[in-house]
Amino acid sequence: MKYVYQDSTELPVQLDFIEDLKTFLDITSRVIPLENSIIEIKCRRKEAFQELKNRIEGMNYFEERLEILVRRLVNEIDIEDVVPCANVALQTCSEDLRKKREALETEWAKIDNRTPNEYKIFEGKILEVLSSFLISGVYGAEKRFKLSSGANGISGEIEGWVSGLQYHYDLGFKEENLTVEKLVGNLSLPGWTRTGILRKEEKIKLQDISEFLVSFLEYDTQKNVRIILENKKANRKFRIEGGEHRYFVYEDDKEITADKALEAFIDIESLSKIPEKIQAYFMENVHTYTLSKVLLDEEDAVSTNQIFDCLKVIAEQYGVIVQECLVKGHNKEEITIKMEEADGTRTEKYISRAEIYVQLAEIGSEGIEIAGILGVDSRTSIKNRKYLIV
Repeated sequence: MKYVYQDSTELPVQLDFIEDLKTFLDITSRVIPLENSIIEIKCRRKEAFQELKNRIEGMNYFEERLEILVRRLVNEIDIEDVVPCANVALQTCSEDLRKKREALETEWAKIDNRTPNEYKIFEGKILEVLSSFLISGVYGAEKRFKLSSGANGISGEIEGWVSGLQYHYDLGFKEENLTVEKLVGNLSLPGWTRTGILRKEEKIKLQDISEFLVSFLEYDTQKNVRIILENKKANRKFRIEGGEHRYFVYEDDKEITADKALEAFIDIESLSKIPEKIQAYFMENVHTYTLSKVLLDEEDAVSTNQIFDCLKVIAEQYGVIVQECLVKGHNKEEITIKMEEADGTRTEKYISRAEIYVQLAEIGSEGIEIAGILGVDSRTSIKNRKYLIV
């Protein structure tokens, strides 16, 4: 399947852009109200705290002023008989205000303990809504995949980032351990060994490490890899790292590829296939993926209420293609793409500017701002934009 504009030039991302755009609109319409609910809860919390603070400070001020006034009045009258009465009045007032302050402080503690739990529920819903989208819906994102294997099985992580936006997923795998054979197939690495009965000589020997376990793996979208392999006794360890047909192999901390004689025995062609084998493994064996955090400029975007700003970053990427669709399309009020099958069959898919704008406008001012970034509001003129998408 090939995705092209109406003028038959290819889209910068070979994906069903119209479907992704519709998903983005749906995600936006669900997430922004959730974030606004959190902001509203925090505002109510702040207002409640301010009211309690004002009342407590008012009581303190009243008590201080009352004592000053009573003492001044006692001094003016200068009669010993009124002193006990004044003391009783001040003590009674102080005791009553103390109880009221304690009641307000208890209310303060209740709000302080209750409110975070209220918006934590909304934060969890935001991550849940974004989970199915960010993993594949953020155009132009660089990604890094990690996998580690141990006594508790295989665990992994995906990290993606673009224009200050970062997102992290925790991955669960179907298998409990991962061998070299499962990941890349048969693999042998050279090493020096001493052979001979009467006269020991050093010779190169290829060791089959197919049954070694993959204890750690790191791979990114630039096809750079770093893999640590260990035998089952964990007393032998190999490390492979590199990319773009240039790989470095280590046994423990000694570089095998630095030895010209050993390097000649390394099957570089097999190593160069590792990135695509890793891709295939992740696609076939990831059982669960859970969005754990979203960051913007290295700050937690959920707890700091910056998810709307994250959506604007994504909208910038989508807006580039929206504008190209309008420039290269026949109908300037529709975003249209063509899908070409392998047999040459073409079908069109589209969504109107008005449909997008109406859906976003229903959200409120945030949705209208997103519409402006996408370039579908009435004030945005159709123009060529420079691609931000890699």
